[in-house]
Amino acid sequence: MALGAHCSVVIVGGGQAGLSMSYYLTQRNVDHIVLERDRIGYEWRERRWDSFCLVTPNWQCQLPGFPYDGDDPDGFMARDEIVGYLE
Repeated sequence: MALGAHCSVVIVGGGQAGLSMSYYLTQRNVDHIVLERDRIGYEWRERRWDSFCLVTPNWQCQLPGFPYDGDDPDGFMARDEIVGYLE
Protein backbone atom coordinates (compact mmCIF):
# COMPACT_ATOMS: atom_id res chain seq x y z
CA MET A 1 0.00 0.00 0.00
CA ALA A 2 1.43 3.37 -0.98
CA LEU A 3 2.27 5.97 1.62
CA GLY A 4 -0.72 8.24 2.13
CA ALA A 5 -3.14 5.70 0.66
CA HIS A 6 -6.44 5.11 2.42
CA CYS A 7 -8.06 1.82 3.32
CA SER A 8 -11.38 0.93 4.90
CA VAL A 9 -9.99 -1.06 7.84
CA VAL A 10 -6.78 -1.02 9.85
CA ILE A 11 -6.02 -4.12 11.90
CA VAL A 12 -3.62 -3.51 14.74
CA GLY A 13 -1.58 -6.63 15.44
CA GLY A 14 -0.64 -9.60 13.31
CA GLY A 15 -1.37 -12.29 15.89
CA GLN A 16 -4.00 -14.98 15.65
CA ALA A 17 -6.92 -12.53 15.90
CA GLY A 18 -5.46 -10.03 13.44
CA LEU A 19 -4.63 -12.73 10.89
CA SER A 20 -8.11 -14.21 11.24
CA MET A 21 -9.74 -10.83 10.70
CA SER A 22 -7.55 -10.19 7.66
CA TYR A 23 -8.60 -13.53 6.18
CA TYR A 24 -12.31 -12.74 6.50
CA LEU A 25 -11.94 -9.19 5.20
CA THR A 26 -10.05 -10.56 2.18
CA GLN A 27 -12.86 -13.06 1.56
CA ARG A 28 -15.29 -10.14 1.47
CA ASN A 29 -13.05 -7.94 -0.72
CA VAL A 30 -12.70 -5.29 1.99
CA ASP A 31 -9.52 -3.28 1.59
CA HIS A 32 -7.47 -3.36 4.76
CA ILE A 33 -3.99 -3.35 6.19
CA VAL A 34 -2.48 -5.28 9.09
CA LEU A 35 -0.05 -3.27 11.21
CA GLU A 36 2.48 -5.26 13.20
CA ARG A 37 5.17 -3.59 15.28
CA ASP A 38 7.64 -6.40 14.69
CA ARG A 39 7.90 -9.41 12.42
CA ILE A 40 5.27 -12.14 12.39
CA GLY A 41 5.48 -14.33 15.46
CA TYR A 42 7.68 -11.87 17.35
CA GLU A 43 5.88 -12.22 20.67
CA TRP A 44 6.06 -16.00 20.47
CA ARG A 45 9.61 -15.99 19.11
CA GLU A 46 11.24 -13.43 21.40
CA ARG A 47 9.08 -12.96 24.47
CA ARG A 48 8.16 -16.50 25.46
CA TRP A 49 10.13 -19.21 27.21
CA ASP A 50 11.82 -21.77 24.99
CA SER A 51 9.66 -24.49 26.54
CA PHE A 52 6.39 -22.53 26.18
CA CYS A 53 3.58 -24.35 24.36
CA LEU A 54 -0.11 -24.00 23.70
CA VAL A 55 -2.45 -25.26 26.41
CA THR A 56 -5.06 -26.37 23.90
CA PRO A 57 -4.62 -29.42 21.64
CA ASN A 58 -3.35 -28.92 18.12
CA TRP A 59 -6.70 -29.87 16.55
CA GLN A 60 -8.10 -26.63 17.97
CA CYS A 61 -5.62 -24.57 15.94
CA GLN A 62 -7.96 -23.43 13.23
CA LEU A 63 -6.81 -20.17 11.68
CA PRO A 64 -9.32 -19.47 8.91
CA GLY A 65 -8.22 -21.13 5.69
CA PHE A 66 -5.28 -22.80 7.41
CA PRO A 67 -6.28 -25.62 9.79
CA TYR A 68 -3.72 -27.70 11.66
CA ASP A 69 -2.50 -30.47 9.37
CA GLY A 70 0.27 -32.03 11.41
CA ASP A 71 0.54 -35.62 12.59
CA ASP A 72 -0.22 -35.03 16.29
CA PRO A 73 -3.73 -33.56 16.59
CA ASP A 74 -3.94 -34.34 20.31
CA GLY A 75 -0.49 -32.88 21.07
CA PHE A 76 0.48 -29.34 21.98
CA MET A 77 2.53 -27.15 19.63
CA ALA A 78 5.80 -25.88 21.07
CA ARG A 79 6.90 -22.27 20.65
CA ASP A 80 8.80 -22.76 17.38
CA GLU A 81 5.93 -24.73 15.86
CA ILE A 82 3.50 -21.94 16.77
CA VAL A 83 5.76 -19.36 15.11
CA GLY A 84 5.94 -21.51 11.98
CA TYR A 85 2.17 -21.91 11.94
CA LEU A 86 1.64 -18.16 12.16
CA GLU A 87 4.19 -17.45 9.44
